[in-house]
Amino acid sequence: MKTNCKTFLLILMTALSAAQALAQGFSSGSTGADGALNVTVNTTNSLPPDGILNYTTINVAAGATLRFKRNPLNTPAYLLATDDVTINGTIDVSGEPGSINPPVGGKGGPGGFDGGAPGFDAIAPGAGYGPGGGRGGYLGGTGLNPTNNAGLGAYSTAPPRRSSTNDGSTYGSPLLVPLVGGSGGGGGSYGTGGQAGVGGSGGGGAILIASSSRITFVGSAARILAEGGGSTSPAIPTPGGSGGAVRLVAPSVVGTGQTISTGSGGSGAGLGRIRVDTTDRRLLQLTFNGQSSVGAFMMVFPTPMPRLDILEAAGTVIPEGNAGPVQIQLPFGSATSRTVTIQARDFNAAVPINVVLTPETGLPQVYPVTIDNAAANPATVTVPVTVPVNTVVTINAWTK
Repeated sequence: MKTNCKTFLLILMTALSAAQALAQGFSSGSTGADGALNVTVNTTNSLPPDGILNYTTINVAAGATLRFKRNPLNTPAYLLATDDVTINGTIDVSGEPGSINPPVGGKGGPGGFDGGAPGFDAIAPGAGYGPGGGRGGYLGGTGLNPTNNAGLGAYSTAPPRRSSTNDGSTYGSPLLVPLVGGSGGGGGSYGTGGQAGVGGSGGGGAILIASSSRITFVGSAARILAEGGGSTSPAIPTPGGSGGAVRLVAPSVVGTGQTISTGSGGSGAGLGRIRVDTTDRRLLQLTFNGQSSVGAFMMVFPTPMPRLDILEAAGTVIPEGNAGPVQIQLPFGSATSRTVTIQARDFNAAVPINVVLTPETGLPQVYPVTIDNAAANPATVTVPVTVPVNTVVTINAWTK
């Protein structure tokens, strides 16, 4: 059993103070400790445990692509710069397609969620991970009821014009505060016959780029991609993951015609979210693929940042702020009736959440509950759950 805790929060801003609205004095929060980032060839950088990289300047050259290796908690990528960010090439945090050989779900981009495991003969496929993950089902073209087809991932939008009841549901905040990536597609099955199915594709990742001065896109090929994983080939109907999330924060964001994409990789899954916060929009003419909004919420990390933590699962205590997923091995024949304890901190309200158990095979189990974080801070709630047997189970907690 694996436990992990991701949280997202809908924050509604009714007004901005004068201090927030003014570009003068805005700081990305970068310490500059990681120096200047100059990407001249295709590069994959490792993310630190919190996902935060502190640069002085960032330059991605034309023809070069910058990607990131996920950290143990699979946080989003946060690129902070004390000075200018200049993008001539590509920054890519897209999800990966699911696979039939080997039969596995595709990985989500950094901060995004994996696709579900494929079915095999009588073994049911698994659901995609994330708040908008598609549920497992049959693969198109098998001649079976299309309402039971493997579900596609959702995020800002649901998969359009679909008859499948297994597609994911929308979630998240247009402000992208806090930042959360796209959800995976459900695993697919061909039914009986001893044939392995296809893993669902991963959701697009999540990236925030903040500069204390300016973010500039130069040249027609400059782009940021946080797309959901699609199919490996037209012959393999891989259930797609949703697009992810891109947020830009700087006093000035400049670009004409360049692209920020949180699309679905052509799979028909849901689109992701794009948010640009800046006080100088005179030269902001980017092309957006995904649900987008532009504003002036000039704050990179709200203080304090509300958070959820899983403190106990199936009798195992998990320290707050644990640096990675926790693996719990239940002995054979153990009782399936267990508890999960969730802690809410700094919401200052009654928080409705879902505790979700996602098995590697079969359907996820959802337990809705409310934590009264207005009465106590932090506040906890213990949720009785039933743990599926003979399969790896991932536990998450989401705000609704």
